[in-house]
Amino acid sequence: MVRVAVVHHNREIGIGRLEEFLVGHDKVDVWAPEATYPDDVEAVVVMGGFMGAYETDLHPWLVDESTWLRLQVESGVPVLGICLGAQLLAHALGGEAFRAPRPEVGVVELHYTEEGRRHPVVSRLGERAFLAHQDTFRLPSDAVLLASTDRYPAAFRIGSAIGIQCHPETPVEEARRWLDFPDFDIPERAGVSRERYISELEEHAQATDHGAREFFAAWFGRLIGSDR
Repeated sequence: MVRVAVVHHNREIGIGRLEEFLVGHDKVDVWAPEATYPDDVEAVVVMGGFMGAYETDLHPWLVDESTWLRLQVESGVPVLGICLGAQLLAHALGGEAFRAPRPEVGVVELHYTEEGRRHPVVSRLGERAFLAHQDTFRLPSDAVLLASTDRYPAAFRIGSAIGIQCHPETPVEEARRWLDFPDFDIPERAGVSRERYISELEEHAQATDHGAREFFAAWFGRLIGSDR
């Protein structure tokens, strides 16, 4: 059993596929806007959110979260940052998060670097993954890029941390539900119709589900000294 902190930023966003991989571990839910961060965890998963990692004027608590994440990585604690979580990691560790020129959404092809193809966790994501983001990031100088899309960095490693821009935790039914969120206008701003968004999810559902489960199995497996 591993004591795993799961950091949440929005009540509306669930943990999806992560739930089954946390069974048997000691899960510590952390609500970032009101957090007292634990100092006794053995792993951290940082979820996505609707805010930007750089919006500290609107969300001052992001400063404390970034500081805590930096300390976890400096202490060698395995950290997985998902979407906003990846942007926060980049921002906290010497890079920069910022608004992307254009949002990116849908089931998108991943282009792996040599390091990414060899990586025992990130390489398990497969050829495509579901993304939905309006921000991106510049990598810290000591980070290693593992994958990118046609437009933006998609995965990196730095010390004990992995950041991924995609959402392997989000099953198709959850991704469809996002269309009902009043603030989820990313598809419209990206020029992606509701019909295209849904059809991509459904067309690639089997492959993205397989890649997501392989990815989480590998990451959690390494926490307990096993690939599975």
